[in-house]
Amino acid sequence: MSGQADWVKTKSSEIENVDDPEKGGVEGSIAQTFVPTNTQRQIRRQFDKRVLPIVCVLYVLSYLDRGNIGNAKTAGAQKALHLNSAEWTWILNSFYICYVVMEWTTLLWKIFPAHIYVAVLCILWGTAAMCSGLTHNMAGLIACRSLLGIFEAGFGAGAPYFLSLFYQRKELGLRVSILLGMSPLANCFASALAYGITHIHTSWGAWRYLFIIEGIPTILFAPIVYFFLADSPGTAKFLQQEDQTLAIERLQTRDTTAKSKIHWKQFFAGLGDYQNYIHTAIHFCCNYSFAGLSNFLPTIVADMGYTSANAQGLTAPPYFAAFVLCVIVAFVSDRYGMRGYIVAGFATMGLIGYLLLVLVKDLTHTGPRYLGVWLACCGIFPALAINITWLLNNQGGDSKRGAGLAILAIVGQCSSFVSSAVFPSTAAPFYTLGCALGAGFTGLITLLALALHFKLEHENQKRDRENGPVDPDEHIDVSALGDQHPKFRYLT
Repeated sequence: MSGQADWVKTKSSEIENVDDPEKGGVEGSIAQTFVPTNTQRQIRRQFDKRVLPIVCVLYVLSYLDRGNIGNAKTAGAQKALHLNSAEWTWILNSFYICYVVMEWTTLLWKIFPAHIYVAVLCILWGTAAMCSGLTHNMAGLIACRSLLGIFEAGFGAGAPYFLSLFYQRKELGLRVSILLGMSPLANCFASALAYGITHIHTSWGAWRYLFIIEGIPTILFAPIVYFFLADSPGTAKFLQQEDQTLAIERLQTRDTTAKSKIHWKQFFAGLGDYQNYIHTAIHFCCNYSFAGLSNFLPTIVADMGYTSANAQGLTAPPYFAAFVLCVIVAFVSDRYGMRGYIVAGFATMGLIGYLLLVLVKDLTHTGPRYLGVWLACCGIFPALAINITWLLNNQGGDSKRGAGLAILAIVGQCSSFVSSAVFPSTAAPFYTLGCALGAGFTGLITLLALALHFKLEHENQKRDRENGPVDPDEHIDVSALGDQHPKFRYLT
């Protein structure tokens, strides 16, 4: 890719004045650099090979360490620590409380070099995960889960932002969907590992080995992060100097607002945009199952009459199928759009799964209930991933996107508290309340996604009537007006 700077075309273009957007869109001539499509493709492939895999592995490790609490319960942790259902709920909620409270640490990605910051977080949350296996009472386990929530919040909430430093807006949706698809893959790994680890017969308890063994890879991965994770496009060591410059310039072809600055008018516009609250409501509903399945699915399967070890193994295939669907749907939605139909369709699949779990109460024929588990997993995870991608696509400007993600992350995460409390041991073996709430929430996702789809479709048609149709390949500057730009069209 060396020497391709000669191919870059620079011209003077009229764009809106970002600093004074209220004066009717004051315009001035500034130099804009356009990077040829061929060069952009090569740079993008470098990021897909050198940045995205590292972030995805980190995401798998983070969900492996947070989600293994459900496998540990099935492996005997609750009984070994002599905890009742209410006390176990506090174990689960201690993680979510700290995670929500500490999501502001996303800002630290802008302060510290990513390769140092994330490497330190790896060591810290890996250590907290391992220490969970050394606890002997409720207080010790709550302390470890709380620390895990604090350290993982610093990574999980900032990962989509980090990818936005490397990819254009039109490229980001697919990568974020793949990233979020790592969560069911992590649950698949956790279930497969748990199946093997629970065959360790020892007086110390297989659940302790579960925490310790699954925490080790996170710590071992920290040196890889330190030496190989790029901090930004302009400092990526795997790019030559000329290509580093092009990697930065290509991000400015659509957005002229500096990444390190906040456009306050757009930020507050994001806080008042109805779209963000609909996406947040969808995420709230999705996250109920996202957290609930991670924490209780092994228990639900075990109560169908399977042994602890077999229950661990039987939860792996649905998670893997959910991961494959997340990847497939990411490509399909990126190519054809139809975000609303995709979210609604997969939510309907999840609804059918939950209804099977609610209505089928015959433990002598576990097939229909296990099918319900498959449909719930394969429905919820793709719907959650595409919903976040949908929000990213339709927020004009980085500041408004940041506001939307903040609302979604903080409010949407709160449904984890609900799911932690509605699957008590006393509700075994059918867990009717928890599954019924899952059915209600997934049904609501379908209605909200369709409503938003038709609303945005109507808005696009209105703009076409008032301003004329828009070339989908046209570059527009949304730095000042955001998605209110007359040429901006929503993905529906």
